[in-house]
Formats: sequence, C-alpha cells, structure tokens
Amino acid sequence: MRHLAVTLMMAALWSGCRSGTDAGAGPGTSPDTNTGGRTNTITVTVGGDVLLGRGVAQRAKRSGWTSLLRGATPTLRAADLAIVNLESPLAKCLGDGTVRQPRLCGEPQGLAALRAAGVDAVTLANNHALDAGLEGLNRTVRLLGQARIVPLGLQAALTGRPSVELLGPITVVAVNLTPPAHAPGATIPLPTPTAVARVIRDARRRDPRRPLLFIAHLGREYDSHPGPRERTYGRAAVTAGASAVAFHGAHVRRALVHDRRVPVHLGLGNLLFDQHDPRTRVGALFTIRFAPGRLAHALANRCIDSHRGIILRCP
Repeated sequence: MRHLAVTLMMAALWSGCRSGTDAGAGPGTSPDTNTGGRTNTITVTVGGDVLLGRGVAQRAKRSGWTSLLRGATPTLRAADLAIVNLESPLAKCLGDGTVRQPRLCGEPQGLAALRAAGVDAVTLANNHALDAGLEGLNRTVRLLGQARIVPLGLQAALTGRPSVELLGPITVVAVNLTPPAHAPGATIPLPTPTAVARVIRDARRRDPRRPLLFIAHLGREYDSHPGPRERTYGRAAVTAGASAVAFHGAHVRRALVHDRRVPVHLGLGNLLFDQHDPRTRVGALFTIRFAPGRLAHALANRCIDSHRGIILRCP
C-alpha cells in the first residue's frame, strides 16, 4: 500500500505542476495559445499505443531510441500538447506471461524517443499498466516525472475509477475498458458508462469553459470496426459533455466520426509497436483544436507507420 500511496501522490504532483503553467505546452508555445497565434485555443495531438520493449527495443539497439519517432516529430511538436498511450510499464515484467497472453514491459531508455518526439503526456490507463506489478507502475511514474512527461489515467489503472486530470488548459479523463489478462490488473473493475458520464458531467459543471478530452483504451484486437461497447461509451461521454473522444486499444486504425458535432476517433491503432500483423502497421495521429467551452474541431487525422515511425499517406 505504501507504493500505491507514493504513486498516487506523484501523479497528483505532476498533474498539478502542468495545470495552469506552460510546462505542458509544446516547444515555443504557451498553453493558452496555439501555433497560429489565436488566443484561447489550443491544439492537441493524440497518438495510439506505444510499446518500449520487445521488437521496438531491438530496433532501438540498431538505430538509437531517438530515431524511432523522427518522422512523427514535426506533427507531434506542432501541437501545443501531444499525448500517447504507454502500454508498457518501464520495469521488469512479472513472470506469468504467455505467447497468447503476454505481459508487456519496456525499457526506460525509450523515454528518450518520446521526449525527442515532443510527447508531453502519456496515458497509463490500459490493460498492461500493471504487468510489472504495483512496484513497476510506481517506477514508471517516477521515471516519467524525471523525463518531464505527465502520467495520465493512473487512478483508473489502479482502481478502475475514472478521474478528472488537468493538463494545461484542458481537462483529460482517461480510462481503461479492456480487461487485463493477469493479476494484479485482472482484479480491478472496469468503469461503467454511467460512471464515466458522471465524472465528465461533474467536470463540465465545475468549469463549463474548460475543454474536456475523453480517452479510452477499448477495442477488440485487430477489429477495424467498432463494437457496441465503443459506441456506448462514446455516446455516454459525448452526452455528458466531452469536447472530443479518442479510443485506442484494438491496435488497428479506425475511422474518425462526429457525434452531435463532437469529433470521435474510434481507434488510433499503434504509434510505436512491433506486431507482425500488417493491419497493425498503420496508426493515426489525431489533432484537435479546442476552444473554451465544449467547441472542438478535428484539424488532421494523419497516418503513421508504427514500425518505422514515418508519416504515411492514409490508405
């Protein structure tokens, strides 16, 4: 329990440090202005799943960590904030993973690739967050803090409960909706659509002018079509007041749609991974411009090769 308390304390510290300051902004920008100079708007780019171990680490040994996302760097750095999903705790995995149900863990040196690319924050709310146990997740948060990368979704990873986190001038609610295969993650309940909607609605009531981004790890692996759960959670988030919604977790790129004018990306796929199935090679970089209140516009939906880290023409 001591490690749990330390982890939650560090997450709160880093979230608070980034809120209301320019620490969460991209290079040369203020958190309250976008790169086009319009006041009171902010651009956010959201990427998909990132693995910093296995085959990705092998590629890094050959070419260097900072080379892995070089092609995506201009897109990530052009935004005021860049957020990706870190699906590999930066510690040694617990020992009961299998080929069919692997535990995913990563190398701390991989943070160099994220920082060099301009990543400001990572979501930890996913089904592999506890693959190295509580101690491994605690170590991951500590290393992220040292790298000046904000961890998001930590409470959701540890308890299943969604929470409100402030990142610069936006609010983020990040949750895991994919059941983990192994303990201790397998013992953590998944939040209901009602619980997600309640947190978003309460945040909207407290600060109606603060844009809110909902990020969820959900999707049947390799399925390019969203299922009823994605649509149910997406609808709940939009109805409750989310400004934009992004899903990752299926490891394949899906469509960008709009629900009552709210941009909803149904699946970002992989940003940096090593899966062999060709469907997993193309991920998405989803850029959104937020204005005060609920208004948000999807600016770009670019494609990236998750093995080579280069921008592609979307198929």
